[in-house]
Amino acid sequence: MTDRRALVGGLSLSIMILLLCSLLIARASAQLDTECKWRQNISDVEELAHHKYQVLEDCLFYKLSQDADREQGKGNALMMLPPTISSSDILTVDVLDVVVRQMWMNEVWKEMHVNGYMTMSWKDRRLRWDVSDWKTDTLNVKSYGRLWVPDINSDKHQTSMQASDYTTYQNINAKNTGNVTARLEFRMQAQCEIDFTKYPEDDKYCCFTLQSHLYPYYIKYFLAKGERNVDYKNMRTNWDITDVTVKVLPDPDDRKTQTLELCIASSRKSATLRIELTIPMVISAILVLVAPFFGRFQQQLYVKLFAILLQFLCFQYLADKTPQIGFGDTVPNIYKFYEFTLATTVISLLITLIVAAAARVDRKLPPAHRYTLLAAALNTNLCCAADNSDPTENKEGHGNYQRDWMQIHCAINNVLSLFIVIAYFIGVIILSV
Repeated sequence: MTDRRALVGGLSLSIMILLLCSLLIARASAQLDTECKWRQNISDVEELAHHKYQVLEDCLFYKLSQDADREQGKGNALMMLPPTISSSDILTVDVLDVVVRQMWMNEVWKEMHVNGYMTMSWKDRRLRWDVSDWKTDTLNVKSYGRLWVPDINSDKHQTSMQASDYTTYQNINAKNTGNVTARLEFRMQAQCEIDFTKYPEDDKYCCFTLQSHLYPYYIKYFLAKGERNVDYKNMRTNWDITDVTVKVLPDPDDRKTQTLELCIASSRKSATLRIELTIPMVISAILVLVAPFFGRFQQQLYVKLFAILLQFLCFQYLADKTPQIGFGDTVPNIYKFYEFTLATTVISLLITLIVAAAARVDRKLPPAHRYTLLAAALNTNLCCAADNSDPTENKEGHGNYQRDWMQIHCAINNVLSLFIVIAYFIGVIILSV
């Protein structure tokens, strides 16, 4: 029994010794992996396997993080603190590229939504190392939560729970010189200024603002390639993008701070809707303009009354296509065109009605012969014959000269109709400019 107990005790002691040795070996291995001393045995980093290169990057980042903690006197300094120490220092963020990938509209609320990214660069003196020692001049930061980055957010960041805006950093790369490059992904919405003058091809102008909320006085922006360096060629949208710019502007609430403003000007692509709204009104206008060619005053009046009915139907169709929120203080050109066409039709109807009423008055005296000849010449040249509503011939002794007066009244109606045609075309040209 005593021998058995001694044997069990010896086995337990051996197991404990083995476990202790294993822990020491594991700790030594971890220390070895953290320092990556095996890097001294490689001549070209391209020869490393992918997983081995990731281990090397982790070792490098761990070493840089330790150095930053010692320099700034705080744990996780590389993640929590900005790269400069002096309170008077500023951090210049270079905007290298801006890409807008998608844009869509909420026309009820006059909002534009966009998503895209900005390629940015800044200096972080803590991310410097010896290339000859670490065999690489590039460090890929796998998560932006491991490294301090400028807190550039939408201007609605404080109400982000109620908004759909977000920003996040991707593809963070550091060079051995301390230069950090990252891609700021964004999705934002903004209220738009809308010009309905050219409706249904109305113009929209929207601006999206990005700024720092934690370090507004510390972070400054620089556009490396100018204000128009915005790539939107591959943007997915059903709108015609006319202009896109990015600007660095002072904050209107605090002129000492800066903001990044991305502005997009666009117009609606709706040629079919424009044709739907225009063609019926154009047809009604043509009916009014060619009414004198129908001959008798009564027929002209019927044609113009039908044109007015058609125009009211067009107005009803246009009203159905009007945005739910209306046009505000702006009167679109197409509404002006409708109003102008309807006003022209009503004036033409009144002129024809008055001339027709005057032509029905019995007159006992003949008109001047020169007026009769002039009226006949005008009616012939304008291809509009005199109204034959009263075929009674002028009979000597009865004082019936109604046919001659009808010729003159028809000429008056034709001349006034010609003036209306000219005035209508001039008005349409002015409205279309």
